Amino acid sequence: MMRFFAQKREGNYFILSKETLAHIKVARVEKENFICIYNEKFYECVLHNDLALIIKEIEENHEFQGEVAIACAIINTKRFEWMIQKATELGATRLIPLLTERVEQKLGEDLIKKVERWNEIAKNAAEQSFRNKPMQVDFPVKFEKVFENFYKFRYIAHEKVEYKINNTFFPQDSIFLIGPEGGFTDKEVQLALDNDYQLISLGKRILRSETAPLFILSRIEE
Repeated sequence: MMRFFAQKREGNYFILSKETLAHIKVARVEKENFICIYNEKFYECVLHNDLALIIKEIEENHEFQGEVAIACAIINTKRFEWMIQKATELGATRLIPLLTERVEQKLGEDLIKKVERWNEIAKNAAEQSFRNKPMQVDFPVKFEKVFENFYKFRYIAHEKVEYKINNTFFPQDSIFLIGPEGGFTDKEVQLALDNDYQLISLGKRILRSETAPLFILSRIEE
């Protein structure tokens, strides 16, 4: 069944956005059951007078129990948006776009519209991957501002860390810093260490900025 986020409930119905109604009709599923996601819960529904009539609640939770935040340097637009989609599919709860010393990508003037687009990508990916909620994409922040966010476990990926073969899995309630092409500067790494971040290796090979978060997310303890 197709899945859609609903923003408002009235009695036994969900009010659907114009975009969602158009999607349902374009996909030709007006007469088929579909799932509405509301307040992080799933409901099997059917379309009735352009409203989603609730048939039953589906008792499932597809989210991590704790928070998993990715603070990733901003890279090429297409690659960054692809990473947003895949990070959502793999369960990240929050993405913090970082402006680091080696970031070269220009964001343009209408930053509000860009962040809205990023969150729309995350919402669509959350619907597709059967998540209870979309990943939150923040406004970009300068590197030093990321340390104002507190997580129990704090990591920074760095290519110069000696790689050791093991079966390491990362805990939830964590934040991971991922650098741009060229990596973090020594000054940035030291600043992270000064804020109690732990250096981690992501393997023997150098991963691209959009690949590193996916490697990490695939190794989160359930």
